[in-house]
Amino acid sequence: MQKKRVISILLSLGLLAGALSGCGNDSNPSLNEDGSTGGAVVGKTPIVAESEPESKAEGAQEEQEPVVDAQGEAVDPYGPVSDEVTVVHVGRAESANVTYEEGEDSLNNYVTRYLQEQLNVEYVYDFSVPDETYGTKVAMSIASGEMPDVMNVNYSQMVQLVNADAVEDMTDAFLTYRSPGLKQCFDSTNGIAEGLVTFNGKMMAIPDIQPGMDTTSLVYIRGDWMDELGLDAPETLDDIIDIAKAFLEKNPGGNVTDGIAASKDFHQANGGCFHLNGVVWSQDAYPGLWLEQEDGTYVSGATTPEMKNALGVIRNMVEEGVIDPAFVVRDGDQALEMVSTGQAGIFFGSWWSGQWPVVSLLENADDSVRWDCFLAPFSKEGKVNVQKKNPATTYIVVKKGVSEEVKEAIVKTINYQYDLDQEQAWDIRPNGMDSPFSWHYYPINVLHCDYDAKEKQIQAVMDCIDGKIEFDDLSGDGKTWYNGYTTVEKDGFRKAVETNISTANAWGWARGAWAVQSQADKMNDKYSVYYGQTPSSEELGGQIGTMQSEFFLQVLSGEVPLDDFDDYVERWYEQGGQTITDEVNEAVRAAQ
Repeated sequence: MQKKRVISILLSLGLLAGALSGCGNDSNPSLNEDGSTGGAVVGKTPIVAESEPESKAEGAQEEQEPVVDAQGEAVDPYGPVSDEVTVVHVGRAESANVTYEEGEDSLNNYVTRYLQEQLNVEYVYDFSVPDETYGTKVAMSIASGEMPDVMNVNYSQMVQLVNADAVEDMTDAFLTYRSPGLKQCFDSTNGIAEGLVTFNGKMMAIPDIQPGMDTTSLVYIRGDWMDELGLDAPETLDDIIDIAKAFLEKNPGGNVTDGIAASKDFHQANGGCFHLNGVVWSQDAYPGLWLEQEDGTYVSGATTPEMKNALGVIRNMVEEGVIDPAFVVRDGDQALEMVSTGQAGIFFGSWWSGQWPVVSLLENADDSVRWDCFLAPFSKEGKVNVQKKNPATTYIVVKKGVSEEVKEAIVKTINYQYDLDQEQAWDIRPNGMDSPFSWHYYPINVLHCDYDAKEKQIQAVMDCIDGKIEFDDLSGDGKTWYNGYTTVEKDGFRKAVETNISTANAWGWARGAWAVQSQADKMNDKYSVYYGQTPSSEELGGQIGTMQSEFFLQVLSGEVPLDDFDDYVERWYEQGGQTITDEVNEAVRAAQ
């Protein structure tokens, strides 16, 4: 991990719909007394208890030792909150894609019943609305002052609540009651997670944590076409381009019209599918990060000479016919259609693209079709560059004035939720693995996953395959990944589909994750020096981001020449980028 002068405050300025730059459109955070927004230096933990036990390995909560509070007294992070029932009022979003056992719902299911029994709490949903209307409902709740005890908010809403002194300081409750597992989860971000929600030394919310592997870019290629044409596995960008040209020239399958299927969202900062992240990063360009320069100042990666070079490389690929120029107006569904109909045999995606779209592509294709995945392209230095994502996207806030029992209940609920996710509720499903499960079953429906969870999980699966550990030592999805991977390796993909589509899906996830983890030593992880918002971001970031996005796509389509990049940079600074850059530099220096 790059540790030098890296500040963790929040969402990169300019992850425009996962696409582009160094300017965002979120609300302004309040400044700390030292001039910085809530944040921390990576490698340092901003909030430290006086006495903390060492984290134990993942496992059932009964196997974990009690934590110790600042006074040295033992605390059970899983014990009942009180002899009396503690009522926790919750505001939450509902996903339309979640299924429950017959007669159950998000408030009444085997997970919520289990948590209520273990903690002696009662969850009451003050509001529970569809995902698409949740943001509006939260905004109304904040405006009216009628907030539930706990709800999930975005960063700007958290800042608004902190500035209004409307939320509880969760520092003591979090440090006192967090479990060893949850501590391990937060420690996996190397101090970033707590820093995101720390204002003037106080932890004013609890952030979620998402897996960091999501941003690693893999290239997916029709392996059967490579075999037919006698092509070797790619390593460099030139190798990928040569394969694309061979597909176009030789036309395996008889329907090839495009080399690489891509969408207009050519840079997706948090990972995704049908992007060109790998191409951009191979040129040492990182448009979603703030970067340190040789003179010690910090600039947006969207304004660097390396970004200009990356645009030029993609433009050359378009001119050579490797990428259809129409990609600048194509969405992800249209890119998917190209690979599903055999018009293209290459696309870039995250590790999870081995499940979607690959499994669905294979499920509906002839058994001769094969999609392979590779960690590529390698840079000139022999590394695969990875722009690392911010670990948090959602923030749990607790209403000002709630009782200490409610705060304790919230932290302990999250302890259980984290552990249940590690085991995929393996031990409490009423009908075993036939019972449906989702993290949306949680009353506080937010996900906490170790930042390096996928790396650890796939390594354990492969260790089990190699006989180094037992199957029962695998946790949660590890067992399903093992079953899926070994089924396909032994009996083929079609057998996995016939067994259960979830078996095929597990193979896809495991295969993609192993393509990353098996070559972990070959990756160059690049972190932002600043994952935050500055006071001018909301006012100025939107117009800068729109201008930036339009310019990039105009260059890639050939509408404007690449040499206009310098003019674009001037406009970027003139339209507010200089103000934001100055604020970022001030915040970084203040936190050093």
